Amino acid sequence: MNPVFTRIPFYHFIAEARYNGAEVVNISPDVNPSHTHADYQIPINGASDPAFGLALTQVMFAENIADWQFLKEQTDFGYLVRTDTRRYLRQTDVEGEGREDQMYQWVPGQGLKLADRGQMHLKGVDIALEGVFDVKLADGKTVQVTPVYAIFRKKLDAEYTPEKQYPITGVHPDVIRMLARKIATKKTNIMLGYNACKFYHGDLIERAMCASGNWGKHGTGIRCWAAGFVEGQGIAMAKPGPGAANSEIILAARDAGVAAMKAQDPTMTTEIAVGEMLRRTAGRERQAFNRVESTPVAGGTTSPPAFWWYDHGGYKERWNRKEWGDTSLPRSFDDYYNEAMEKGWWEGILKPGADQPPRVLFEATGDMLRRSRGGKKTLVENLWPKLKAIVVIDFRLSETAMYGDYFLPAAQHYEKITSGMPTPHVLNFTLGDRATEPYGESKVEWDILAGLIQKVAEVAAKRGLVEYTGGNGATRNYADLPNAFSLDGYYNDQDKRWDEVIRDTALAGTLPMGTNLQAMREKGHVRFTDWGLAPLSLSQASPLEPNKTHVPFRNHVEKGEPFPTFARRAQFYIDHEWWLESGEELPTYKPNPKMGGEYPLGMTSGHNRWSIHTMNQANKVILDTHRGEPHVMVSSEDASARGVKDDDLVRVFNDVGSFLVRAKVAPNVKPGQIISYNGWAPFQYKNWDGENEIEPGMVKWNGWAGGYGQ
Repeated sequence: MNPVFTRIPFYHFIAEARYNGAEVVNISPDVNPSHTHADYQIPINGASDPAFGLALTQVMFAENIADWQFLKEQTDFGYLVRTDTRRYLRQTDVEGEGREDQMYQWVPGQGLKLADRGQMHLKGVDIALEGVFDVKLADGKTVQVTPVYAIFRKKLDAEYTPEKQYPITGVHPDVIRMLARKIATKKTNIMLGYNACKFYHGDLIERAMCASGNWGKHGTGIRCWAAGFVEGQGIAMAKPGPGAANSEIILAARDAGVAAMKAQDPTMTTEIAVGEMLRRTAGRERQAFNRVESTPVAGGTTSPPAFWWYDHGGYKERWNRKEWGDTSLPRSFDDYYNEAMEKGWWEGILKPGADQPPRVLFEATGDMLRRSRGGKKTLVENLWPKLKAIVVIDFRLSETAMYGDYFLPAAQHYEKITSGMPTPHVLNFTLGDRATEPYGESKVEWDILAGLIQKVAEVAAKRGLVEYTGGNGATRNYADLPNAFSLDGYYNDQDKRWDEVIRDTALAGTLPMGTNLQAMREKGHVRFTDWGLAPLSLSQASPLEPNKTHVPFRNHVEKGEPFPTFARRAQFYIDHEWWLESGEELPTYKPNPKMGGEYPLGMTSGHNRWSIHTMNQANKVILDTHRGEPHVMVSSEDASARGVKDDDLVRVFNDVGSFLVRAKVAPNVKPGQIISYNGWAPFQYKNWDGENEIEPGMVKWNGWAGGYGQ
């Protein structure tokens, strides 16, 4: 994570923790700047984190220093698995009817116990973590079952002792044992960072890191990125008119939907109910929440972009290159994809389909060609020929804009009202007010969109067009669009628009009552008072208390509220047929695939110092914090073997593409690894070819899975 670079505003909390007796352990392939402020630096081989995490867990189990009561209650370790099918023992197996997601535990001396789906606390009842038991099924057959823990423990002892992980991770067994004992006996906070999930086997990394069971208590937790809180953004766009009375209509409808879900299943928490409500409405027009004078004005669908990349972006062929993916799988990528489609797991969400090639690309401040793996090499060659028009909204002439047909300049942050990204790291709503008017022809994004909508209505009227049917089946009247978008022009005033958002957020309960735009201008920032109902906020599952630090998952630990998983626990065993087939039903280690071809060096990344992607990378102050231009860090050993000297211009390449960049010879980097920090803008490279030009953009096959509680 390298928090000295990536968490500069918050790093003082880590330093203060050390003053108060905490130990800081920096685990990374390179000896990065954060190591100078750590008590231990653990150099680990890149992408070997699952083996590392599982070895820590093996020591805790083998030395009997794990928190067994915690694991029995919080995890699925006590759930019974059939030895004949390797699947959970389900209520449908035992009773011949009931729930497919109702599992069992074993009470010593008593036998089977239905796992409580609404309450994780065992309330004095003990359950078995080991043993093999006979169970008679509804069809009269007797099968043997054993707890998840017993299966997991056998796997750990066979494959992930400290000695067996050593050749994989490069971490000495003594270090594994030392760290495992610290984690088991002290409160441990894991700052996982946001890069782990971007690895091909990022799911295995994150599952393995959770196995230590440190969560739900102050001083613990597994921290990553999340956002939410500003409920007013959704409410303001959904309501039929300005003002609190209209906001209450949306809040009442929202709350009624959550209550209806809980009435169907009283074991649901609000977090589970909201997730289920969104799942059931996925792919449908949300007309009930988006009407102005009976005209649908918003809603639509949210479709994972992977389908679009697969069908139209040129990635289908790449993702099917077996040698670039998980070569241990028995089937091809398309076998999994086609099965998901045939079983209807993504019905209603797959939009646009393969038979609907895109004609207009509307890119708003994302700079697709820079941020997409494969960049120009993939998208310009495959997607661009299908497009009739490419429209780009950005505050600067980005790489995507250079390949576009129309460039609509947007206002920068200091030229409009905006807010800081609200996350659990700071728990504050921070206002960013305009310091000056937008420069030249640039406009606030709202004004750009409002202008486009007005022109659409005008052109439609000239052509005699009255209405159209959207891709989600909703019929809309062209003439009504401008007023529907702006609430009869009310939202076209920036101050009124933001005042409405802030007031609605307070009305929803996530900001103090009475908070409005004027109050925010006076205070600058205000602490949130509640999480709201955004899924990422609710996933924190903790009370938000004044003047107290936030710790995720307290509701699970303190109240016993269930997790929003298929098993209603922190689920380590996934008995979906695809996971069983791939050997990933439990956390395991798999080597990073040879994406982009077989080469001796692997490239890793991370955030540059002070960088927020490319936003400020050309700023002179920021340039002065490093070498002023892009560079890759290369180990002294690898540089010497290739005759590379510091600051040489080198070509970095694989089977996907290449880019030219300066070499920074670095003794703190492991041989076999180069580091290209994220955030350099394409124009800083020759030919505008940056590191994303060699990234294959492989996705993991199990991302298409469904039919498992979804």
